[in-house]
Amino acid sequence: MTNVTIRGIDDQTYLKFSARATLEGVPIGELATKAMNEYLDKDQGKIYRIADMEDISINRNDLESLDGAVILQNIERLTLHDDLDWKLVNERIRSIENVELLVLPKGISKFQMLTKARNVERIRTA
Repeated sequence: MTNVTIRGIDDQTYLKFSARATLEGVPIGELATKAMNEYLDKDQGKIYRIADMEDISINRNDLESLDGAVILQNIERLTLHDDLDWKLVNERIRSIENVELLVLPKGISKFQMLTKARNVERIRTA
């Protein structure tokens, strides 16, 4: 993580941003990172967010049915089916964040998925 000082932020904007971070229970740096990523992603097509789930399984049809990429967040157990390959996953899954257990198909390596993952507690191969 990089520590930065940003000069010239409007006081009211910073106060609202800080209050929003407090309401959401996240550090200001985490919320700022999220805002920066959303800004950078805005020209890269539609981004869908699937979040706050206990258990979800995703297959090829699920990913191909979207007209954009997906961010998967705050999921206890995320299972990627064996019909998925790295090319499709790399193209359609933008990131995987805050997952307790990520179950991978045999054709996708842990290191490949770690390029998409942040704060994943355990990774297992199906």
